[in-house]
Amino acid sequence: MILCRRQQKRDNNAFVLTETVKVAELMHWGLTQKDIRQRVLVEDLFQLRSQVSRERALQTILKRLHQVPEAYIKLIATGNPDTRRLTILFLILREHRLLRELIAEVLLDKLKGFDYMVTLADLRTFFEGKRDQNSTVAAWSDSTYKKAASNTLLVLVNAGLLQPTSPRGNYQIRAVPVSSPLRLME
Repeated sequence: MILCRRQQKRDNNAFVLTETVKVAELMHWGLTQKDIRQRVLVEDLFQLRSQVSRERALQTILKRLHQVPEAYIKLIATGNPDTRRLTILFLILREHRLLRELIAEVLLDKLKGFDYMVTLADLRTFFEGKRDQNSTVAAWSDSTYKKAASNTLLVLVNAGLLQPTSPRGNYQIRAVPVSSPLRLME
């Protein structure tokens, strides 16, 4: 399902790597959701200034890790940085169609043609195409549309699949080796 405006606002910090790792570690150690909430909201585990920011980040992470097999939790809690990032990306991809489509329609097509650069024009074409194809996306305001596009790219940069280059707005597709434990899952 493509992100709706409300969901997009709630997922401003879609990747939240450090915070997700902390929560996964606590879950891996056997802490309950109540204990995790206590550490995040009262003890300020995430070191976020406002209570609202803590709650929003925790809600995003708990939703992402809800009903995830323990093996994924363990990969996030104990894996190397690339494994952690790719595992989190996998969990995000389960729910974000726009991100899956960007990977399939832009990144994979580029790789098939041995082209490792994603340009601003490539991204603009993709996002404008989605606007033409989907009435929900077409109904977004310009600011929501720009924020959704920006956040979608930011997830790929944070996951390590894209690396910003010069000139501004262009990205290099980064080869990230998938670790054996992650390849063996599903």
